[in-house]
Amino acid sequence: MMRHIPTLLGREIGAFFLGPMAYLVILAFQFIAFLNFWELVESLSLPQKELSILRDPMTAYVSSSPLFWFAVLVAVPLLTMRLIAEERRSGTIETLLTLPITEAEVAVSKWLAGVLMYLALLAPFALYLPFLYFQAGYQFDLGPLLSLGIGLTTMGMMFVAVGVLFSSLTKNQLVAAVWTFVALFLSVVLTLLLSSYAAGGGSGWAEVARSLSVYLQVVSFGRGQLDLRAIAVHLSVSVLALFLTVKVLESRRRR
Repeated sequence: MMRHIPTLLGREIGAFFLGPMAYLVILAFQFIAFLNFWELVESLSLPQKELSILRDPMTAYVSSSPLFWFAVLVAVPLLTMRLIAEERRSGTIETLLTLPITEAEVAVSKWLAGVLMYLALLAPFALYLPFLYFQAGYQFDLGPLLSLGIGLTTMGMMFVAVGVLFSSLTKNQLVAAVWTFVALFLSVVLTLLLSSYAAGGGSGWAEVARSLSVYLQVVSFGRGQLDLRAIAVHLSVSVLALFLTVKVLESRRRR
């Protein structure tokens, strides 16, 4: 049923690099990773930070970095906006859907391409850490790094799936990008504000709000706390968004 996905995936990966967008986003993330790493090194050089949260470098280096979050919220809409919207605008989606492939194969291949590009954006953050370990002799636990890697991957899977869904709903790439940004912004910022409000007011649903906060989930991942409930939420939203994308594509085939 999914035998055409490798071919479609190769097509989508190649399409990413036909324009300048992918190169610009990757370059921006490389610059942000360098800035975060530089700030981390400066912080670790201060003695008073010895017993602080920076004992786990990834907690401040990635998961608590406002610059990292801003970059993700901007980059994912930019990477996903063209996946289906451009096909609809140019009319190639109709040609694609006339081939002996299923809507699920189209949706999954575009989603996988987006996830792979998202992971490529995260690579620079990981590439700097061996310098901290081997050159500076800073010892850190690999457990939180693995937990954070898993958490960021499933979060990215969810974010990209949302982007693919909005890209399938319009022919306008800008509209798809804006709606994706709004959805991701709400999932990160609004849930964090609700969690803070619930915790400050002593509300009984404070724990529920905290567990739904994407930002707090990633901070916990960075501390080595791999919450399977958060992973389940990420994967469930991914499946739901892809299911809705398939339904949108099916409706276009029937027209």
